[in-house]
Amino acid sequence: LRRFYLLPKVHKPQSTWPHPSMPAGRPIVSDCGSESYNICKYINYYLRPLTIKHNSYIKDTYHFVQKVKNAPVRPTHLLVTGDITSLYTNMHIDKILDAVRKLFHKYPDKNRPDDALLKLLHITLTHNDFVFAGKLFLQILGVAMGRSYAPSTADAYMIEFDEKAQQGGYILDLYSRFLDDIFFLFEGTLQQVKQLEDYLNTLIPDIHITLTANTEICHFLDVYVYKHYDCNGNCTLQTRTYFKPTDTHQLLHTHSYHPKHTFSAIIRSQFIRFKRLSSTFEDYKSSSQILTAVLRTR
Repeated sequence: LRRFYLLPKVHKPQSTWPHPSMPAGRPIVSDCGSESYNICKYINYYLRPLTIKHNSYIKDTYHFVQKVKNAPVRPTHLLVTGDITSLYTNMHIDKILDAVRKLFHKYPDKNRPDDALLKLLHITLTHNDFVFAGKLFLQILGVAMGRSYAPSTADAYMIEFDEKAQQGGYILDLYSRFLDDIFFLFEGTLQQVKQLEDYLNTLIPDIHITLTANTEICHFLDVYVYKHYDCNGNCTLQTRTYFKPTDTHQLLHTHSYHPKHTFSAIIRSQFIRFKRLSSTFEDYKSSSQILTAVLRTR
């Protein structure tokens, strides 16, 4: 049986919690060991390589940093980030199938069983039953976050959104998307950003996005993105590590029964991560001091 559970979003401000002692939860339907587990992995084997071909695709934070670091930018550009509300649970099944069908048509492969994959995808999307509180439910809208192909179908679903967003008369420079998180540069006013948000919310039914614009600095994924001005007045984008306000840096404690080299490897990997995400030594030093202070106290 597939089982439904929630991952509490403890990093969200307490003022947004639906209950004073319980934050909102990320809905997960565990697919492990179910009759469709291997089927979903089989579908994803063919689908994933196609969904990473679009220009706005971002693999992870390092890929994003590689894309934007040292990119020239005008001082008048706004740094805009977008967050799509509940993407997985608001995807219509017929549009998911249509998006995957378009990808198969765009990237033909005679060795790929397109018809069989689409039939299997339809079966698994329309038969996502799960157990919660001793009762049996059937999900009739969206895709379960526990499915192996969930990220791939979300990427395929949003390709149409990416294309229309950049064809609506607005110039969105460095447009990038990591599943339901979006980043781009926008030449305009805050009022025009609001107009753009209204336009984006008309592109695909039930897909709602909230835009946040900043003039000098913003955070996206695991980094701060900020404008840097050199001595000649040239402006470029740079990055440094971003820590969520609720991040307590609770790394593996040294009293844990792990091989001794594990602890030093964890610390080393963190400093390597800071170095890869930081544009300057000062940015790296600042991030390192935050982690070092916490670990010394702990």
